[in-house]
Amino acid sequence: PAQFNEAEFCVLKKFNCTMSFRESNAQVPLGACMPRHAPFASLTFSMPKQRIRFSAPFASISANQLIGDAQQEPATGINYPAECCVLTKKDCPHLAGVGVRAKRILGMKNINVYSVGMYVDAKGAKKALHQYKGQDVDKLLANQQVFDELVSDTHFERSLRLVISFGSLKRAQFLNALEERLKPELAKAKEPDSTLKAFAGLFDGVNFKKGTELAFATHHQGQLVTQIDGKQVGSIQSPALVKALFDIYVGPDPVSTDAKSSIAKGLAALINE
Repeated sequence: PAQFNEAEFCVLKKFNCTMSFRESNAQVPLGACMPRHAPFASLTFSMPKQRIRFSAPFASISANQLIGDAQQEPATGINYPAECCVLTKKDCPHLAGVGVRAKRILGMKNINVYSVGMYVDAKGAKKALHQYKGQDVDKLLANQQVFDELVSDTHFERSLRLVISFGSLKRAQFLNALEERLKPELAKAKEPDSTLKAFAGLFDGVNFKKGTELAFATHHQGQLVTQIDGKQVGSIQSPALVKALFDIYVGPDPVSTDAKSSIAKGLAALINE
């Protein structure tokens, strides 16, 4: 499978978040889903006439996973920072879990198409799910109501971060796969066709490549904000779209069972701390 090159998803001049480096005390613009204050392991980013080097420890998924820990998605090697800033610039949502969307080609080979991570506002999620305190990972994972409440609650921020790992993925392929899952759910909710058309339109002109980063965030009243490579491209008011999109990953039939399991571990750690 194609491997993700860290240098490809962070074009430093595009982004809004900042990080303080103790070594230099410099303020460097970084991507919306990069850690803001963390000691980093070696990553190097090259730009014309500029070279910036920093480092960050990313842990692999383990049984001791804690919400807010930076993680590396094992199948793709893609790193997920501890926080993801989409709607807010401080007290950003924390990483709950990660996984990979794999697709079998001609019934023979699995292609890792993209990695996915889910971020939640820790305080808000803990309050919303407090009634499940004392339940372990297996019980949470078997209880779809936990994930339904996580998705439908409008009092705290949640976001999905997808990073393309298959360099040959076409925009039309990605959108067709999403629409196959979204369209039936939106129809059940009697959502007008214009909602799905507006969502697909956010990707017009986007050139998908290895390292393309997509972020979908929601907070109040079912508003879905979409970022592509750290730039906000649009906002759609639709609780039905929010639910249908998040259900692709934490619904009853997730496209990545390892992602849902990882998220359940993060939630269990959060509500039982």
